[in-house]
Amino acid sequence: RLTQPTAEELGHCDLVYSDEIGEDKVVIFKQEKEESALATIVIRGSTENIMDDIERAIDDGVNNFKVLTRDQRLIPGAGATEIELARQLASYAETCPGLEQYAIMKYSESFESLVKALAENCGVKSQELIANLYAEHQQGKKTIGFDNEGEGVAVRDMVEANILEPYLTKMWGIKLASNAAATVLKVDQIIMSKPAGGPKPREKADWDDDD
Repeated sequence: RLTQPTAEELGHCDLVYSDEIGEDKVVIFKQEKEESALATIVIRGSTENIMDDIERAIDDGVNNFKVLTRDQRLIPGAGATEIELARQLASYAETCPGLEQYAIMKYSESFESLVKALAENCGVKSQELIANLYAEHQQGKKTIGFDNEGEGVAVRDMVEANILEPYLTKMWGIKLASNAAATVLKVDQIIMSKPAGGPKPREKADWDDDD
């Protein structure tokens, strides 16, 4: 049954006023308390592209903060984690017989895709970068990643450079990508439907082109 809302349900606000932001008139609800659960960020810029970039940056920052509140573990970025996983998976594949070895090897190679993307975006040779990273990781330097600020195909310790990623983000990315690939591999038959519509039009065999 609908009843009149109580004061607790309605809530309260310390300050409500009208203001102009640019050419838009807005009504601002303001709380003076620092422990407020809601906040509004107003983005202003000269072009739509700039505001879109700022919005994505803010969204990434907020999501990273939310992830760190759940799990504060961090891992090296810039391809260091992917190359180390690929190296350890390749080593494990050598101990497996038969087709399992081939499947694990291909799965390990899939982790190189992020390093290839980083290299191509920076205009360096991806195969040379991957070879350099594998050489460093074979020596036990597990935190070595791609240094895009160096000259050519440069590598660097990502922990010292403070280039880190949230553990949960990487874990869920690998898990969801692996599940998607496994789902595609389980498909053994694809049924194609016929185009919708009525019967095909009759061919104009006895008609002239002018008709």
